[in-house]
Order: sequence, then structure tokens, then C-alpha cells
Amino acid sequence: MTPMVHLLLLPLLFSLASGKDLEEKKGPFENIILDVPEGTPVPYPIYQFQTTNTGVTDFRLSGEGKDDIRISRDGWLYLEKPLDWSEENHYVLKVDAFEGDKQVDEPIFVTINVLDINNNAPYFNQSVYTATVRERSPIDVPFTRVFASDRDDPETSNADLVYSLVSQIPNNHNIPMFQINPQTGEISTTAEGFRSLKAREGFHYGQGEERSINNLKAKFDEYCAAQKVPYEDNPFFTCMEKAGLFSRSKQGSLLLLLLLLLLPCVEFACSPHVCLGFLRDLRLPPTVQKHAS
Repeated sequence: MTPMVHLLLLPLLFSLASGKDLEEKKGPFENIILDVPEGTPVPYPIYQFQTTNTGVTDFRLSGEGKDDIRISRDGWLYLEKPLDWSEENHYVLKVDAFEGDKQVDEPIFVTINVLDINNNAPYFNQSVYTATVRERSPIDVPFTRVFASDRDDPETSNADLVYSLVSQIPNNHNIPMFQINPQTGEISTTAEGFRSLKAREGFHYGQGEERSINNLKAKFDEYCAAQKVPYEDNPFFTCMEKAGLFSRSKQGSLLLLLLLLLLPCVEFACSPHVCLGFLRDLRLPPTVQKHAS
């Protein structure tokens, strides 16, 4: 596309894209502050300067962002490249008006504020979380927390995050044993979890027993019956394999694995794993319990 055709299409493209009257984007040749959303498709007309000096034949631009923002001979300030809020949130440009090679008006200054849009996927600060919870852990009392953030403007709703639990493994009768605070990411037991969660004796290796991946798979099949997910795709198995928790003592064992979903908006989702270990609820005589505390 030639430069002339490129410039002639600017008003048409702007009108079709936004449906706004072009007159709303025209004004006197004076200092101005303009807002432009990041990621705006280009070419995108921003503003047309109109001068009372009939001899003006050209406008020239200098300052920050002059490679991303251009100006045409008829005073249209436009985007040559999409802007990125995370790289720069504002630009200050100087505009000069010329008649031939002669500057005919005092220069003006344009401030471009780059507006953030919700275009950054959130991310957790780690991919696997490991936590321990006791039997009969109090309802609504957090025993672990996950944390996520994104790179959108923290001063806008674009950076608001909402946590939710997607699933738990195993999930007998589709009854949630855990809940997550949607604002803080804190995980606690539900009423059903308080009543039903029981620690199981974990499997472990005997003296001299081979600690190979095949032996681990065999023990896993006995421990978690009716698993239809391949080992390499089963987050419960891979979590145990990586963490080495399958060799811990009989005082506690892995029982559940939670998958988390982060939902700041409908566009993004990311799911780390939470591996949970359970400790038995030791019921001690009152005198011993008081001494132990």
C-alpha cells in the first residue's frame, strides 16, 4: 500500500471501526491530552489538528513514540503500530506546523495516555502446591493458600482475579470436600470435608524393596483403584512421583489432589495442582492433651 493510499484510508477505517463522527476527532492546533487503548488495530486515526493558518502544508512530529505514532500532511495523528501499556503507559510528542520548510506556528505538545485492556493471562507463582491438613480440620479455617497475579494495570478491574476449585481427585459422589476463597485463594474444608475426610495409611517401600517407577505404578494401582487416566497425565500420580511423598511414614498419606482454576474473565484460565497430605486426628486423654499443647 502506498503512503498516499494509506493516509486516504485512515478516515474510512476509523469511521467503519468505531462508527464515530470524524468531526469528534478534529480540533484546534493546541496542546491536548488523548487516550488510546493498547492493542488498537492499525492504522488508527487518533486526532486531526486544524490550524487557522491557511499556508500550512505539512506537520512534523518529534519526541517519544514517534516510530509508533505518526502524523499526516493534513494533520491526522494516527497509530502506525499498536501500543502496549506494559511497555509504556504514556507518550509526550511535539507537533510543528510548516509552510514548505518554514515553521509557521508555535509548536504544541500532545500527551498520549495508553489505556490498559484485559489482555494478559494470569499466572500462579508456582505450578504445584503441597499442603497437609488434619482430619476434622475446622470449616472455613484455611490450611493453605495459592497465589496468582497478572500484568494488567493494578489500578483497574483488569487485574481483578477470582479463584475457584475445578475438581478434586478422587471425587466420590461429586461431593466437594474443600472450598477456596474466591478473593484470597485460601483453601479450607467444607462441612462435608469436616465430617468425612479420613487419613489412610500410605503405601511405602519395605527394606530392600526396589524403588523403581514400575514398582511405584504397581503400588499406585493398589492404592488408587479404578484410575482411568494414564500415569503421565494423572496429576495425582505425577505429584507423588515428583515430590517423593509415597515413601513417607505411616503417620500420614496422600489422599486427595485438587485442581485449581483462575477466572479473571472468560478469556483466561490456568490450573496448578495442590497435593494434600492428611494427618491422623490423635485423640488423647484430656490430661495428656493439655500437656501436649
